[in-house]
Amino acid sequence: MLAVVKEAPVPGVSVKDIPRPSAKPGEVLVRVQASSICGTDVSIYDWTPWAAGHITPPMVVGHELVGEILEINGDPGALRAGDLVSSETHIFDGTCYQCQIGNQHICENMELFGIGRDGGFAEYATIPIRTTWRNDPSLDPEVMSAQEPLGNAVHVVTKADVPGKTVLVLGLGPVGLAAVAVARAYGAKRVIGVNRGAFRRELAVKMGADEVLESVPSSLHGRADVVLEMSGNVAAIEDALAAARIAGRIVWFGIPKAPASIDIGKYIINKELAFESVFGRRIWQTWHQVSDLLLSGRVDLATLVTHRFRLAEFEEALRVMRSGQCGKVVLTL
Repeated sequence: MLAVVKEAPVPGVSVKDIPRPSAKPGEVLVRVQASSICGTDVSIYDWTPWAAGHITPPMVVGHELVGEILEINGDPGALRAGDLVSSETHIFDGTCYQCQIGNQHICENMELFGIGRDGGFAEYATIPIRTTWRNDPSLDPEVMSAQEPLGNAVHVVTKADVPGKTVLVLGLGPVGLAAVAVARAYGAKRVIGVNRGAFRRELAVKMGADEVLESVPSSLHGRADVVLEMSGNVAAIEDALAAARIAGRIVWFGIPKAPASIDIGKYIINKELAFESVFGRRIWQTWHQVSDLLLSGRVDLATLVTHRFRLAEFEEALRVMRSGQCGKVVLTL
């Protein structure tokens, strides 16, 4: 089968033929129909320090996908052959303290699909039964493949408590763009997006932003009830702290590439800000929230998908993803 493989601990990947996998006990085998590129995949391609700390080559990469179940090796539960399914990236053990209290998404012994084990940039893939999500067949397969960033956004916005509030979204990558749409769907009074690239600012308007800006002006300082920091840009951290109003709330999602410092007295003590952070999405609560948003039409995720490539065109797809002149980039088979 054709697959995108991280073969060695150096920049780059190989698109090559490898043996088709078989479902091990507790897994399903799927024929992949579509998969979506994430910023994490760019990091893996570039072989950043983060990637070097999480991946042991060789490995098939990619963690956002939709595929048709061909085989189920174990108790299927509600799953059936022919179902169109996606994978929850966070493969939990089900036994640790966090899993026992309902926090499977931050399992203490977590394995990551497409990062710690073979993933979905391939013609066939295996997924643990316990992290297999059965999609509603009425959804477009491209939308099914891109649910994970929407799930991240739902978890972020849910923690932010946005109804009736002015929400500032810093960073309009795919997850930031999804956060714009979810904040609108969940009753924000006003949604403002900030991004340096014009393409994504224009896309944010289509996703429901009331206003888009290239940077945070001083006139916005102290005006946002809620700030969603989605970029991981160190400069945006200062913007978030300045823009949040007194007793406002900041939700951190973007991961900075370098350590960042905060003036605790000026921002945390004097402004009495509330902070939340998000890693992934809740299993399976967030997936049900995503499904409700998509099936009700309150969020149109298809608008986020701007480019499509064949799996064999992965290098070109990654170039577009890296350019920022795109929303979600989907690989089709």
